[in-house]
Amino acid sequence: MTTTRQQRTPFGVVGGMGPLASAEFVKTIYECSLREREQDSAVVYLHSDPTFPDRTEAFLAGDEDVVLAKLVEALRGLRAAGAPRAAVCCMTIHHLLPRLPEDLKGMVVSLLDVIFDHLPPAPRKHLLLCSSGTRRFRLFETHPRWQEARDRIVMPDEADQHRIHRDLIYPMKTNPDMRERVPLLESLLTKYGVDSFVVGCSEIHMLAKQYRAHSPARGDSFCVDPFAILAEDLAEECL
Repeated sequence: MTTTRQQRTPFGVVGGMGPLASAEFVKTIYECSLREREQDSAVVYLHSDPTFPDRTEAFLAGDEDVVLAKLVEALRGLRAAGAPRAAVCCMTIHHLLPRLPEDLKGMVVSLLDVIFDHLPPAPRKHLLLCSSGTRRFRLFETHPRWQEARDRIVMPDEADQHRIHRDLIYPMKTNPDMRERVPLLESLLTKYGVDSFVVGCSEIHMLAKQYRAHSPARGDSFCVDPFAILAEDLAEECL
């Protein structure tokens, strides 16, 4: 029996960090879940708040509490609206998940957990594309499963990390045109001797989708994208 919209449990998305990336994630969910009847697709509640302070800047300035308060407010609002689970569409803000009130910790689907759950086995390696804040706060290295995955994740050097943050991620917030990013992306993959990357930032999800469309011969194995994986999981729940 097909589950009706009224019976389906909503899924929450805390977005706005940046707005285009979280909107693209919701679009990905519907690209995966739309079937013959739109009524049979996923129910998603998007809380898009671009007034969240820049996470990297706020954390480095010691203003974590300001960001945490807005995150708690957003999650409580989604839960009050009927969404018992939510994804936070920003990797850097996962630095705050351990500080969430106990009643909210089980609500968040960790993007880091999704990555570690779906990282392909050795010997294949994947270049990590994430913000400088995610690197600075060692979100991957402090994950409980880091030791089993460390040989499969390639960390760019300091200069390249700065380029990823400055030239790949931040321009995508206002101008998600892949044609200006592909040369840098491909040069990084070549430099580090890999043919795959980890989507460690919501803006990189936008880049990954465009890169897939630009290079269909690569198939779906050219990156580990937690946003795409979550979207596919939600689509499966709609069957």
